[in-house]
Amino acid sequence: MRELTECCEKAASLLKQHDVRQLYRLVQFIDEEYQQNRWPELLPLYAQQHAQDNNQLISELLAVCVNALHCGYQWSLHSHYRRILAAACVSEKLNPDPNYWKQLHLRQPLWLSALEPLTLKSADIVFFRYWVNALTQVQLQRCEPTQAFFPLLNSEFRYRFWTLLNQQNALPVRLTGQKFSHHKNQQTAVLLGYEGKHQVLALLHKLDSPFYVSPDETQNWQVNDKPLTQEQMSALAQHRLLKQEQTSTTQQTPRQLLRAINRYANASGALNAVIQQINQLPFLASSLHAAVHQSERIGYSEASRMDLKQSYLWLGSKRASVILATAFLQHQFSLNTIPLHNALMQKLGLLTTTLQHLSAETGVSLPTPAPLLALLSGSDLFRHPELLKSAKWPRPREIEHCYSTSWVGSALDISDFRRSRQLVKRWQLPPATENLLNPDKAETSKLSALFFLAHYLTLSTYYPEVSLSSSVKSMLKSYCQQLQINSEQLTRIKAKSAFESHCYSPL
Repeated sequence: MRELTECCEKAASLLKQHDVRQLYRLVQFIDEEYQQNRWPELLPLYAQQHAQDNNQLISELLAVCVNALHCGYQWSLHSHYRRILAAACVSEKLNPDPNYWKQLHLRQPLWLSALEPLTLKSADIVFFRYWVNALTQVQLQRCEPTQAFFPLLNSEFRYRFWTLLNQQNALPVRLTGQKFSHHKNQQTAVLLGYEGKHQVLALLHKLDSPFYVSPDETQNWQVNDKPLTQEQMSALAQHRLLKQEQTSTTQQTPRQLLRAINRYANASGALNAVIQQINQLPFLASSLHAAVHQSERIGYSEASRMDLKQSYLWLGSKRASVILATAFLQHQFSLNTIPLHNALMQKLGLLTTTLQHLSAETGVSLPTPAPLLALLSGSDLFRHPELLKSAKWPRPREIEHCYSTSWVGSALDISDFRRSRQLVKRWQLPPATENLLNPDKAETSKLSALFFLAHYLTLSTYYPEVSLSSSVKSMLKSYCQQLQINSEQLTRIKAKSAFESHCYSPL
């Protein structure tokens, strides 16, 4: 209860003095608490019913903050990005003018970008802000869901808003802790949260016995505006369902699976342990089944009869590891984790296609399939400082090397490739793959020439006029000579790769 009161007091202070640091500290505190408990979801309702002054304004400030953080967890946003999104939503309610906040010494580029008007070229954070605002208006009963969301979903920006809707498991259109009365038996219940499309309610006198209400049954429960008592609010804040640890949809590294694979490869573990771990991640099991079905060396009927263990044995441990690593990274990196996620995924898609075409054109085989090699090459960019702090892709001024970090204009730094090297070792990928991703082990070979040339072509597709250092110009000339490929062939591969990968497509 003390935390609820303190948050309301801090929000009230923000109404009087628009202090940027104080605003961010409030968001940071709520986010840190939200990672362990769901009691912050009670803040909007608590402010409505117990704030001393400006209760509606305070309720709205806290509602947009909590909704932004809630959506951030649903979308698996990086913690820095999630907090900036929430802070921007709160500041927009205090004053929507970016210039006003600049006068208050706000310099954070992501934050300022979120306050910009909505246009076709707007950064994702602007769309997030509009979505959070629409959700808040529904929760505070300012408008009906159809009035809030349909104009967004049917607007000229619909493809961006539909993406957000599809990522949201369930829209929490009512406030946690809100009271409802059944119109037939007059029973009074409070909302504890959502599970899928169902509301989780509990009778006031039976808080420890929650029950589910389907979307069709919600019409029997009408909002009861009678406020909760301090004792009831305190009981809710300590409820076991609100104390559950906040879960994220981000898939963590399957360490137990990797251990089982390593033990089996070293003849110190059983295959059954590997199969058991794969079964716990259905999308990995599906990737192995799909690989067997797509093979031309086996008939469809025979492949269909194979169970997971037989599929693994038929593929072989090395090939299976490559398939599992590709499926896992594709799943992990498909989640929205950074502000420029879509732009990065498009560039990696273009790199994949370019690697495939260069390999076919030159006859140089890749040590691992192009999709996996591209994902490994860009894995460190998902946590790169330049991409975490920017709402728009940093425009590189001069290219000094041909690794993926050149796409953001970074100088070559061995520490920028730590994650990719870790992934190669964890999944026991070929040494040739590790050498390509490690500047300390860079080799002069046709494979290296192909790898770096693909990175350059990917970058030059987006920035054809980018400046090249003298060393890069010399290297590119050497790469073309090694691969016996001319400028006309490069231009054709570049155009074909861009067309096939749809690298400029907003979808």
